[in-house]
Parts: sequence; structure tokens; C-alpha cells
Amino acid sequence: MLTEFHIGIDDTDSPLGGCTTYTTTLVFQELLSIGIKPADFPWLVRLNPNIPWKTRGNGATSIHLAIEEGQIPLVEKVAIRIVEETTSKTERRTDPAVAFLKGPVAYHLRDFSNRALHDVLSVKDANHVSKATGANFHATKSARGLIGALAAIGAKLDQVRHTFEVIAYRTKDNLGTKRAVDKESVFDMDTKYNDSTFQNLDRENGRVLICPHGPDPVLLGIRGFDPFTLLNALGEVRVREPVERVMIFRTNQGTNAHLTRPRKISELEPFQSAVLTARVDSLPRVLKGGHVIFRIRDETGVGVCAAYAPTGSMMRAARELIPGDEVRAYGGVRLNRDSSLTLNLERLDILRIVEAFREENPRCPSCGTCCESMGRDQGFRCEKCGLRTRAPKSRVRISRDLEPSVEIPPPRSRRHLTRPQTASQNPDLMFAREDAFSFERLLKAIQPASTL
Repeated sequence: MLTEFHIGIDDTDSPLGGCTTYTTTLVFQELLSIGIKPADFPWLVRLNPNIPWKTRGNGATSIHLAIEEGQIPLVEKVAIRIVEETTSKTERRTDPAVAFLKGPVAYHLRDFSNRALHDVLSVKDANHVSKATGANFHATKSARGLIGALAAIGAKLDQVRHTFEVIAYRTKDNLGTKRAVDKESVFDMDTKYNDSTFQNLDRENGRVLICPHGPDPVLLGIRGFDPFTLLNALGEVRVREPVERVMIFRTNQGTNAHLTRPRKISELEPFQSAVLTARVDSLPRVLKGGHVIFRIRDETGVGVCAAYAPTGSMMRAARELIPGDEVRAYGGVRLNRDSSLTLNLERLDILRIVEAFREENPRCPSCGTCCESMGRDQGFRCEKCGLRTRAPKSRVRISRDLEPSVEIPPPRSRRHLTRPQTASQNPDLMFAREDAFSFERLLKAIQPASTL
């Protein structure tokens, strides 16, 4: 009888190299090579992007199997060996862990995974969940990586909105060199597959987004809504260097999964992800560099929102807000040096705008010229004919360059988790039908011998 068995991996990468998805790819493909069949693609789970000690995109991974119970020791041995082989032992910022769970994923592990998207969790929290669910783990340092490893196992990506990413990896000889990917072919691929892929490039500034820039082994990654399309899109990109291997991940990227928890201003804590519905409480201030700061208020208090210059149209919309406008603000809570909090905006829904007015001096009842003030409480005088009047100022409605809308940053400034506009327009794209593709056929396409 087959047993569910889950492997979670986190924190094998660092700013100096390594990559958790690469480690997971090696584990996945070695298990395939010894006859162990996976139940699904490996999962790439992006967690709370506001965690200050994260490495790069704060992504953890998991592998899901249906195996004979007697195979479990071998699977654990393979996973631990590869995690240790692909992790720097001298890089202090790397703190890897690999977690193992036999049997179905329990509710409290799913809840832990959901909290890892929105809040700050501790190793103590992870240890508690590990004991409660019967998961065991291997860690080489403080076990901080256990948080992500468990969260990746509990992410239930097969039951919620999800996307896919196909990742091509570099050979060791090319690590640290410029990635040899033809830019024009990326533009052509994006044009052809624009409705079924996302975050390929930023057309405003011509920047290619599928290639990272660090020393990690990722050559390129294309994100989209079904795995067959991604393999076809990958085939459209001209690559001028060898590809060591290819893998497809089921992911929560592009789903806004971290921006689903409504909060009140008084509840905010540092490094959370939050959604606030409130009224604008101040005119925006434009700081040096074009960043926009404004206050919002709900029934529990006053908070501060920031829309930074690189967020483009979202920053420009924030600049047009006035007190009384109703907004829904999505983002991460930043802790400032003075211990105050700011919500760094990732999305801004403008729900309702109020009318704006300006006051004008009265017009002369004799000649129609606009009068000038004679001083406080002294009335007005017509410059043209000298007539004096104590008529009140009039309120004139001002046209506003703003209307209810949803504002998100341009692709270059989006989080991994930010939902693309194509998915916002057609949410059904994010529920890939399992009967729409052959998992076995795709497994053959991502064997280590795969080349472009």
C-alpha cells in the first residue's frame, strides 16, 4: 500500500550563490532516476516577502510522493545528502533545513503555512508544529529553515489558486558569468504567449525579467498558467549557453496569496503583510526622489502609507488622493528607525473619491470682476470699479484626475507573489485542470537530459 510522503526544503541559497529550487530539482530528478515516482510537480512556495532576514525571494520548496513505506529511509537519505552537498557551509546567512512528513497534511500544518505568508514566525513555532504533526527534520545550523520547509509542505497548492514556473539551470562552468539569453527572442516569446505567461519583461523600460542577475544557477525562469505552454514558451527563447537541466514547479507566484488578510491599523506589527480599508486622512507629501507618503484612518487609528517612485502609476495615483477618499491599501509593514510603522504599498484600490472644491473671492455685482480681499473680516473690493462688498467666498468644484481604480506597480517593481493583470482579468487561468495535460509526458520532458 502506498503512503503519502512529503519533503520540504528551505534556505539552501544565499546572496553569494546556491538556490533552493536547484537543490529541490536535484532531489526530484534523483528520486525519479531510482524509480520513485512523484505525485505532483515540486512546489515553489513564496512566503511573507517582508521578512528582513530572507534570502532573495523568500521561497521554500516541497516534493510530494506516494511510495512504499519501506522506501522512506532511502528517500530521506537522498534528500539530506543533496541538501548538504548544495549548501555553503561557510555562508553565515544560509540556515538550511529539510523536513519530512508521512501521511496526509494536517490542518494545523496548513494553518502554519498560511500564517507564514502573512506574519513573522519563529523556530519555536516551527518546532511546535513539527511535533504536533509528527514531522521530522534535518538541520545543519539553527533550524531557521524549518519554518519554510514546513510551510512549503502545508501550502495546499493543488487546492488553491496557483501558477507554474519552468526553470532552466546553468552548467557549473558558467556560474558567475553574464547569462547568454537573446533579449529579442524574449520579446518575441512574450508577444506570442502574453495571455498565458507573465512577468517576462517590463515593456516600459525594455528590461528582461526572466533572467536573474546573481551568481545562482538559474539561467532563466518563465511563469505562466499551464506547464505545456511554459515548455513551448521556453523553446522560443534563444539561449547561447548550455542548459544543465530543466524543472517545472507548481507555485503560488502571481496569486496575491500574501495579500488576503484584512487588518485594522491598530493591529499592525512589523514585517506583516496587510490589507487595510480606510479613508485618506491627509494630503499626500511628495518626497525627494518622487516617493509619496500619505496618512489613512480607520475606526482604530491612523496609519501611514508609502508609494515609492518605481511603482509608477500607483505612485502617481497616490499623489492625487485627498482627505476623505476611500482606499484599500495592500502591502508590507515596515519598521522605521523611530519605531513607527509604514505600509509599503504593493497595490492600491481606490474605492471612492470625494468631490474637491476651492474657495474663490466673490465677483463684483456691478462689473463682474473678481474682487480682492481688504484684509481679515474687512470684506472685498473690486479692483476695477472700487465697489466694496461683504459677499461670502464661493465654493467652486474642482475636476480631479482620479477615479475608482486598481493600481499595481509595473512588472519591474512587483513582488514574486503579485497577481498579474492577465490573471486579474481572468481568474480561471489560475486553476489548471489536471486532466488538461499528461503528467507522465511532462515528467519525460524535464529529465536531466532535457535541452533547449
